[in-house]
Amino acid sequence: MFSEYLVITLKDVRVSVPVAIKRGDNANLICHYDMEGAELYSVKWYKGKREFFRYTPKEIPALKSFVVVGLSVERPLSNGSHLTLVAVEPTATGKYSCEVSADLPSFDTMIVSSEMEVVDVPVTKPLITGIKQFYRIGDVVLGNCTSYNSKPAANLTWLLDDKKINASQMMQYPVYKDHRTGLDTSTLGLFFHLSHHFLGRSKLKFSCIAKIHDVYEQRVDRWIEDERPKLMAASASPVGLNPVNYVHSIYDQSSAASSYHHHDGSDFDNQNSDAYMTQIQGNFVIDIEFTHTFPHRS
Repeated sequence: MFSEYLVITLKDVRVSVPVAIKRGDNANLICHYDMEGAELYSVKWYKGKREFFRYTPKEIPALKSFVVVGLSVERPLSNGSHLTLVAVEPTATGKYSCEVSADLPSFDTMIVSSEMEVVDVPVTKPLITGIKQFYRIGDVVLGNCTSYNSKPAANLTWLLDDKKINASQMMQYPVYKDHRTGLDTSTLGLFFHLSHHFLGRSKLKFSCIAKIHDVYEQRVDRWIEDERPKLMAASASPVGLNPVNYVHSIYDQSSAASSYHHHDGSDFDNQNSDAYMTQIQGNFVIDIEFTHTFPHRS
């Protein structure tokens, strides 16, 4: 029967709290409400169950703050609807609630809450490892993308020419937690089969994106090239090219693999020595032997 006289004076109470914010930044919290013509009695802010800020317009002073570890209120920027926390630290992570109360006669009260996370962002871009410069159709691109030292761990994504790679060609490794710093390192592996992607083109772009909520995003790119134009150019080399160097140009040996030395440290004389190379091509191992005779020395 009393419901005939029940009037709700508070309406549309809600809060705007950053979902995530970088360590050291100021956090702006807003409490929205509509008094529907009633007088405001108080606005109170809580972290968890502890009150740390109060606005009571009929009291002097109207603004009051209370000590809560890890929170510092910027009073000149705070009022009955807006609240600014200065240089937030990870201890400021948690649930924030705004409680709005109407004055007499109703004393209606409503409370709404939202979570905020303080983020430690990486100080460096993500790192791509394992991806080579040259590949052929049929090869598998194996690589890792790692984002170091953040809280929480960064979310990683692989792209091929700006399009997301299928999850079946990626491997999410367990997050590494540094118990000394409390920071996390995340790694996402890639094993991508180059079935047809080089057709009609000579380069492909693999990219890794590291992201933490909407406060951090970094991207790194790695280009790979089709080895076939390189091989075709090598096959067109002039007749009479030194055979050892010819094989090197085809297979692009690394500096370590393409250096030949005597056991005493001196270089081979390609015109007066025996040189051997082994190459793996497909599933076959090819041994290539170049034989030259030493001139008779008196």
